[in-house]
Amino acid sequence: MRLMKPINGLDALLERAKERHIFGTKMRSVISSYNEKGIHEIVKQQFAYGIQIAKAGFVPILEPEVDIHSQEKGKIESFLKAEIDRYLADLDDGIRIMFKLTIPDEAGLYDSIASDTHVVRVVALSGGYSREEANEKLAQNHHMIASFSRALTEGLTDSQTDDEFNEMLRESIQAIYDASMA
Repeated sequence: MRLMKPINGLDALLERAKERHIFGTKMRSVISSYNEKGIHEIVKQQFAYGIQIAKAGFVPILEPEVDIHSQEKGKIESFLKAEIDRYLADLDDGIRIMFKLTIPDEAGLYDSIASDTHVVRVVALSGGYSREEANEKLAQNHHMIASFSRALTEGLTDSQTDDEFNEMLRESIQAIYDASMA
C-alpha cells in the first residue's frame, strides 16, 4: 500500500485554488496487494481529504489505484468497492465527489458507485494496460468513461511527422471515445 503523504497547509492551498477558479483536485494512492487494513486506511485517507476539499467548494477526485499486476486484483477490487460503499453511505447530502479507478476485472463492479447521489462521475485509469486492452475492458464497464494518459499517448513519438503524430492521436482518441460510449 502506498498512502499519500500528509498534505500540510491544505486549507491555504485550497484558498489559493479558489482564487484561480480551480474545479477540483486529484489524490492518488496505490494498492499492490490484498490487505484489508491497508485498503481501509487508503479509503479512509482518500475520503478524509475528499470531504475537506468538497467542503471548500471543489470536486475532489479520489484515486485509490489498484496495481493491474497484482495476483489478487479482483479480490482487492471487491474489498475496495465495499469500503467505498461504506464511506459513501456516511457522506453528507451536499458532498459531491468523483472517482478515478482502475478498470475492474469484474465488468460493472463499480456501477453502484457511479449511481450514488454523491458521485459526479467514475472515470477509468488505464493503469498500465495497453490502449487496446484498456479499451476492451472499459467497453465492458458502461458507467465508466476513460481518463487515460499512458494509453492515450501509446505509440506517439517525437520522430513522427506532424501528420503521422496527429493521425495516430486522432485514432487513439476515437478508439478511447468509442470504448467510453460502449
